[in-house]
Amino acid sequence: MTAFNVYPFLKISNNVPVLSKFLHESVDDLIGKSTLNFNNYNSDIEWTPEDFEKAKKEIQNLYRNAINNKEFKLDIKDVNSEVIKLIEDCFTVRKSEIIQKVLKDGIVKNGHNLVDNIDWRLKWVMGSSKLATIREPLLQVDLHCTKFDREENEMKNNTVNFEMDIKQVNNLINELSSVQKELEHS
Repeated sequence: MTAFNVYPFLKISNNVPVLSKFLHESVDDLIGKSTLNFNNYNSDIEWTPEDFEKAKKEIQNLYRNAINNKEFKLDIKDVNSEVIKLIEDCFTVRKSEIIQKVLKDGIVKNGHNLVDNIDWRLKWVMGSSKLATIREPLLQVDLHCTKFDREENEMKNNTVNFEMDIKQVNNLINELSSVQKELEHS
């Protein structure tokens, strides 16, 4: 059973469309898609910035814990069943995005680089300082990564660059194919 503090939601629970919007925007804030803003809700609901922050953190923690505990069950008193259904439905619809965020945070906080994006370019090398005429293609790869810096206690972005010749690219493709086959059979 997932612990849930219903108090921050009491002022918003009577406004179903706003609650639904709030839940989905809380997930957007959690996954880093956009930032949830108190001013967007100030006119619809009479709550303080503290109530707003508590409600946002409560729903984000509820969803994060549901992923970590591999269980999502709510037993909430004093709230109508429509509110509970909205909370559960938002989780169901957004579950894969929340899983990705929780996994990413776990990988990064354990000190591993996590590749966020890849840029690549194909270059044609005509010569070098060692040989006047080489004429070979090279694949230049930039891995844009996120890593947790334990000293500064924050996420940092870095880029890992490398180049590969045709033989190295073929080896990489073969290795990736092997890994894919292993994953399909496990």
